[in-house]
Amino acid sequence: MAKILISSLGIGQKEEGTYRQTKYSIDGKEYTTAFIADALCQHLGIEKLFLVGTNKSIWDEAYAAFGGTDENYQFELMDKKDEGQVDEALLEVFNKQVSDKLNVEGSKASLVSYGIDDDELWGIFEKYLEIAENIEDGDELYLDITHSFRSLAMMSLVMTQFASSISDKKFTLKGVYYGMVEYISESEDKVAPIVNLNILFELQEWIKAIDAIKKYSDFDPLVEILEKEGMDDNVAKAFIHLNNAIDMGNMASMQSFVKSAGKKIRAISDSDNKVIKLLATEVTTLVDELNHEKMSDFQYALAKWFYGNKNYAMSYMALAEGIITKACEIKGYDIKSREGREAAKDYMKITKYDDDFSPKYANSISQIRNNIAHQLDSRGAGVDNDIKKLSYFIDRFKPFFLEENKNT
Repeated sequence: MAKILISSLGIGQKEEGTYRQTKYSIDGKEYTTAFIADALCQHLGIEKLFLVGTNKSIWDEAYAAFGGTDENYQFELMDKKDEGQVDEALLEVFNKQVSDKLNVEGSKASLVSYGIDDDELWGIFEKYLEIAENIEDGDELYLDITHSFRSLAMMSLVMTQFASSISDKKFTLKGVYYGMVEYISESEDKVAPIVNLNILFELQEWIKAIDAIKKYSDFDPLVEILEKEGMDDNVAKAFIHLNNAIDMGNMASMQSFVKSAGKKIRAISDSDNKVIKLLATEVTTLVDELNHEKMSDFQYALAKWFYGNKNYAMSYMALAEGIITKACEIKGYDIKSREGREAAKDYMKITKYDDDFSPKYANSISQIRNNIAHQLDSRGAGVDNDIKKLSYFIDRFKPFFLEENKNT
């Protein structure tokens, strides 16, 4: 496991022929340097540093900050920087100096363009992907977005999220740091605080979790976040159970969760994490939408919810089962027995809904449901028609689900 810092390097500001020294504060400690990555490396115990900058960034100052003593080389860096001619071959000595200072191999400087068009922006992104290849399982990643172009700060955040999504490596983003140099003018002690903006990355994770629930009925990202936040294990397990029930199409388990969801929602509502509290509203909306005592009403509501989340296969399954359950309720059949459900199917044959329900009719709910469950044929373009017709079926059977139990 290594502590890795990715930092962007700006062009710096000179005062009386030298680069401006800044006093930074973080966690009650102060560091005076012209180079914020130097302060972060000291404070965080960074073991590997990846610097990103242009051919005019202050490579000479960074070399000195990491203990470089070759004045001729430093002057060459300065001259080349002023001319905009720094190249990666010239930075090889710089890379070795930084690696020696941190007492680990692998630190590296990467040159990027200014990002003034799409081609240059993609080039920057590719550089960040090269950096991401050096991240291993268990590594702790820190980002510094203080200097250089704002586009580099945005790119580092996007790259980190992208890398965590496509890579099978498990690493943790521990901090996103910004040195508020502009605060010095308002500070009596002329100190620039280094603030941790890790909330930006956390919000992205929450956005993905909420999106997964609303669009795909997927609670996995939520469970991962709740576990990270140290949420009560029973609450996390309840959502795991719900997710498994959805994945397996177990509607009885899903209804059981909804009926007992009150305590789980209160648990996340009482969390100290403000975003978790907001998420409680999303879960409450789901529970309110699905909270029906009768199984048929629950299955019909579930069909509409799956349809809204574009989970069309599960919507068909819930709607087909809901119709049979409702027929059982109307006739007083046992909704859990095979005999009762078969009798309910026979009952549907004498109703006005038979054409849309019975498998003996083309493109009926039962026929489409059976094809989904058993993969009887590819259906080709028929799949698109199945999706289009689902909305019709949901509206068509709404009056049926509103019928009172006749028990005859």
